[in-house]
Amino acid sequence: MAIEKVESINFMMDEMWKWKMMVEKFDNMLKLYDYHEIHLPILQNRQLLQQGITAFMQREEPDFISRQTLNINNQNNPENQLSLRPEGTISVLYRAATLYRKGDIFRYYYQGPMFHRNRENMVQESSQLGVELVGSSNILSENEIISLGIRLLKEVGFYDATLKLNSYGCENCRRQFFIDVKTELQNHSDRYCPDCLQEFNANPFATTHCKNEHCQHSLPPLLRISNYLCAECKARFEQTKKIQANLGNIYKVDPYLTKNFAYYNGTVFDFVIKQQNNELVVGGGGRYDYLSEHLTGRKIPAIGFYLDMDLIFKLMEERNLFLMFDNDFSVYIYAQSPELEMMVLQIAQELHSQNIITVLGTEEKPEDNLKQAQAHKCDLMITLREENIREGKLLLYNLEHNEQTYIPLNRLLDAVQLVRKTLKK
Repeated sequence: MAIEKVESINFMMDEMWKWKMMVEKFDNMLKLYDYHEIHLPILQNRQLLQQGITAFMQREEPDFISRQTLNINNQNNPENQLSLRPEGTISVLYRAATLYRKGDIFRYYYQGPMFHRNRENMVQESSQLGVELVGSSNILSENEIISLGIRLLKEVGFYDATLKLNSYGCENCRRQFFIDVKTELQNHSDRYCPDCLQEFNANPFATTHCKNEHCQHSLPPLLRISNYLCAECKARFEQTKKIQANLGNIYKVDPYLTKNFAYYNGTVFDFVIKQQNNELVVGGGGRYDYLSEHLTGRKIPAIGFYLDMDLIFKLMEERNLFLMFDNDFSVYIYAQSPELEMMVLQIAQELHSQNIITVLGTEEKPEDNLKQAQAHKCDLMITLREENIREGKLLLYNLEHNEQTYIPLNRLLDAVQLVRKTLKK
């Protein structure tokens, strides 16, 4: 497998806490909704992936679809060819089908790297959060999923997160739509470049990202699935919009909303954040009620979404959202003589028992230790001096309020907790 270039985000130590905080916020919220974390293998069966990625395409698989996945040649077992994970829905649904019994509802989530090639043949790695609800076709399930995505974004500070909604209909109302798309492409093939012709023939819901100035790039406005919805699909979509409005989630119906996988049906959606007058899609998803039967032969309704964690992290940085969550309480401890270093470790151990972060100072000069405490954004600094220890006390410096006080050795924990409470940390 030749890799020309890899795009990914690398984290240094001072950024890693932010990533962990973001993940923890998501984990805690998902737990409240009774979603359970699962771990998906990065190496996945290539045949299963291709079967899912190309599901319900109207023509044979386009070349660029087969090139999207990063494939690994398994010379020891040619029957089991592997690919690096490009998405999570297919493998989650395949495994859930082995456990599913009628009436079961599975709520899963996972996060980790996904790999694919873009049109320029550049290898890309991105971190995604995936959330899947398997086993329910009830309209409540799709509104639960949509609202959960908005709730996760608000949990990390994006209170302006909005929705774009569309419906891809059911098998019945899509049938005439696909016929009319095929007729359009046959009768007006000169309006499209070869890549767009191939892609629209395979998946009329796709985004082509075409830059050919002689190409129409998209299907005519009248060829929108919204114009073909049956009465039942229209009613369901109207109900979804009403529920989202009642929940206070701002949405816009977007008849041009696209998805690059043809396995979606019914309600589809994107999560949108505005940044510098631009609308950025930070995630999205939809129903895929027919995919399980295509993969496993078992009819299991399902709906899910993904969040682009790399993009969300970047936007949180740009908006300084991490500052509102940087609420850890930490204490800097140092001794002015080597004989007291054991006591430094003992004090740190006591503070750790109360879940208090400690930074141990190693500088010789008091002013250098103060600079280190400030650089680590500590709230308190404890100074151990021989003359003070003989008197049974310690010097406690409140860095937040720039106040110093001496406290008895046996009241250290009480004094530290009092400051923590005062600072509301």
